[in-house]
Amino acid sequence: MTKPNFHFSFFLLIALLGLFLSACNPAGNMSQATKIAPDPSLLRVGVSTNAPPLIYTKNNKVVGLEADLARKLAEYTGKKVHFVKLDWKNQIDALENNEIDIIMSGMSITDARQYRIAFSAPYLRSGQILLVRLQEKARFSTGIYSLMNSSYVIGTIKDTTGDLFITKTINGVEVKNFTKSADAVKALINKEIDAFVYDAPMVCHYAAINENNKLTPILTLATEEYMAWGIRKEDTELLNQANAFLADLKNKQQLQRMIRTWIPYM
Repeated sequence: MTKPNFHFSFFLLIALLGLFLSACNPAGNMSQATKIAPDPSLLRVGVSTNAPPLIYTKNNKVVGLEADLARKLAEYTGKKVHFVKLDWKNQIDALENNEIDIIMSGMSITDARQYRIAFSAPYLRSGQILLVRLQEKARFSTGIYSLMNSSYVIGTIKDTTGDLFITKTINGVEVKNFTKSADAVKALINKEIDAFVYDAPMVCHYAAINENNKLTPILTLATEEYMAWGIRKEDTELLNQANAFLADLKNKQQLQRMIRTWIPYM
């Protein structure tokens, strides 16, 4: 009988253990597959591709208003765009850790976020509005304030400004959190929730693509927010370039045309 090779067996065991741990590692942080070191020839753009029409994936390609703007900004700065897919909760951490250069993912300006990062000039006025079933539109005629002191079940996307607004402002409603906006819309269609609170551009998008399911936006803004791009505070060069790029788009009247292309009702 051949004597066992214990050195070989030991290294085989270590290799198998490594494979096992890799398989068990959760894939929640989407940045791992696309993480890339700083490169002066690249514009590393952090995106969470679950917010159509601003940023999402279609046929394995990153598309949407933010994607178009990112490609144009990269060209404007003489770089190539590189999209880094991240979970929403990891965007600011990745920016601070220099894993990305800019966040272009439908992020609104808030005091808390401004404490950590700089923002470009805003490119879009937005706010929180409702998506509801068309036959129930009259019940929500005053927008989010129709929810006051009601027994409705309201869908929100966890850790967004809409989720925060509902939690702090509206009493007596049941809040159901989702991680994906498409799942919240599906729940609305299936009557699992009574309304979906989200950013105006995304609500308008879902209303447009779900006409057959008879969904409609309530266009009364509950909050006024401005969407902009997040940049590290010390990266003043990119901040100045982003602001000059936006000013150029506005002067040429290209920005509003791009917005209308992607966002119905607005």
